[in-house]
Amino acid sequence: MALKPIDVNKAVLNTLILLRSSIPYNIEIKPVLNKLRLLNCYPGKINQVLMNLINNGIQAIKAKELQDNESVMITTTDQPENITIEITDTGIGMSDEIKQRIFEPFFTTKDVGEGTGLGLSIVFGIIEDHHGTIDVQSEPGKGTTFIITLPKNLE
Repeated sequence: MALKPIDVNKAVLNTLILLRSSIPYNIEIKPVLNKLRLLNCYPGKINQVLMNLINNGIQAIKAKELQDNESVMITTTDQPENITIEITDTGIGMSDEIKQRIFEPFFTTKDVGEGTGLGLSIVFGIIEDHHGTIDVQSEPGKGTTFIITLPKNLE
């Protein structure tokens, strides 16, 4: 698998097109795509990360009993050494106990047959392969933000 320069903003928009049919009408998708240089990365893998995290955000909102003014916001930002991708949902959020385990293989909070518990473990591995980091901020009932930081100088 080869590193290739891609436009991360285009990757976000392409992922949203692929997910369009699975996004309920009451969830607003808000891309806030700042100007970025091309990023040297494994393009298919970055698409997989975006797909997983945006889809998880949608699932977390669908899991709420009362839905009102729901959204998934995807923000890309140019930093001196890195780019960041933030994905914030207004979903059910997570407790600290769950937060500490989300990247473990086969750990899932979804019902049997809903999830494999591999999505975030795969995401974590992909970000590691890019020498990046992934952070999560979440509170029960307050939604979740994943912050991905990817270095610009991956060779």
